[in-house]
Amino acid sequence: MRKPSWRLLVAITAFLAFATAACSSEGASQADLDAAQADLAAAQAELATAQQTISDLQGQIGGGAPTVIVQTATENPTGPATPEGWNTPASVKAGVQLLATYDTSGDPDAWDPAAHPHVFVTSEGVGYAGFVSEVFTLVGYQVIDADTHEHVYSRQFDLGFESHATPHGLGVSPDGRWIYVPTGNGSQPWQMEPDGARILVVDARTGTIAQVLGFTGGAHHIKGFTDAAGNDRMIVERQYSGAFLMDPNDNNRIVAEYGADLLFGQNYQIDANPAGTHLYFDVSFGGRGNAPYVPGAVAKVDLETRQVTYINGVGNYPNGFAFTADGAFTYVADSVTSTVFKIDNATNRVVGAAQSGVPGPYEIALNYDETELWVIGKGEMTFNLGGSLGLIDTKTFRTVRDYDIGGQTIDHDIMNPWHPEELWVTSSGTAEVIVFDMPTRTVSVRIPDANGGDTHSGAFVEYNPDFTGTLINDMTGPKGWFLEAVAAAAAAAAAG
Repeated sequence: MRKPSWRLLVAITAFLAFATAACSSEGASQADLDAAQADLAAAQAELATAQQTISDLQGQIGGGAPTVIVQTATENPTGPATPEGWNTPASVKAGVQLLATYDTSGDPDAWDPAAHPHVFVTSEGVGYAGFVSEVFTLVGYQVIDADTHEHVYSRQFDLGFESHATPHGLGVSPDGRWIYVPTGNGSQPWQMEPDGARILVVDARTGTIAQVLGFTGGAHHIKGFTDAAGNDRMIVERQYSGAFLMDPNDNNRIVAEYGADLLFGQNYQIDANPAGTHLYFDVSFGGRGNAPYVPGAVAKVDLETRQVTYINGVGNYPNGFAFTADGAFTYVADSVTSTVFKIDNATNRVVGAAQSGVPGPYEIALNYDETELWVIGKGEMTFNLGGSLGLIDTKTFRTVRDYDIGGQTIDHDIMNPWHPEELWVTSSGTAEVIVFDMPTRTVSVRIPDANGGDTHSGAFVEYNPDFTGTLINDMTGPKGWFLEAVAAAAAAAAAG
């Protein structure tokens, strides 16, 4: 039954008040008078409730959003546009539009950064592959204390879609101000309705949506870095269809677009090197389905000139990068042959290869002194339900062994900057973050996801009490002071 509008309630209340007065003046029976007064009281109560509801909604619109944000974001559907206003030539080429903007300046702080200065931010979604949550149906993110492993905060968003695509790669801006949550109208990033992809730009201080971006196709991973010129940038990988860069300090405008016309192939994962001079794209020629039969390549793209250098001999479906802190070498995993290759960045040639130790490697990460390379055994290009880590000795470049950590569809391993013995592994299929102690080769703690959803990717961020922050480590690798510390530890290990 549809509820009456507040205007109708006002009219009914006024009529009942008039009728009550008329009954009283015309000598109506006491029973009639009591009934009229009761109706009047009920109408006044319903009016008060409606007015309070209106007040609450106005507060949400004017001052921020509630814990579960209802956001339609379809006022300006994605389509052809000209480079004006928020749009740029790159956004027009990429087909990205700003669908909605919200003022979050008046919203309260979501949590206390003075009590939790070191945090891990990761996504939460409905799941995929071997796990679909029975309790989590929306899209969101969670904040975990990197020192105590306790949950600090979580947020869910409802865009009004029948299905919210699970995020496969949350990102955080280099200054910690923005959290980027990819989702869309569809069950998965690769199964979207036309123009259904969304990126929710969330104010990290308030936990509320500041912007909604829309485009075709789905977003994969989102990663932050600072380029060689000192510009903060966000990498947005598109599902098998290129990528674009956003400027988080200029209203998240699109500043560069990379598509098939530049790469001549289908990319998947993309990383920036530590110096911020190049983007590394893993590229397959002929698509994912043909990858087992066609050699792939790494496309090394100069950020300033856009010149592309192809590095061959990296298997069929290169997938996941790790860079040495000094910039000398790049490691890349191949999901088809379950091999990790070592690239000399000066010559752009492969100088080593080792079995990953696990089937279908996905993401890879170096340890603190870069003597070990840890490989995510996701089972990519195979069963996609893997839960083991592979270990490669980087000095001998030989496989050591695998370690079963009890995960399922694990996807990313990121080193904790403040406790560098810890490797945090996001495990989608078991809905948890698994903290693996690298020196002892054991799982030290399992952190269940905040609301029973799945998790992908993540970022370690350092916040000051005023919520200014710094991205310290994410899928692209260490940054800032942590990058310097890793470089020093690696140099000491190499010398001794």
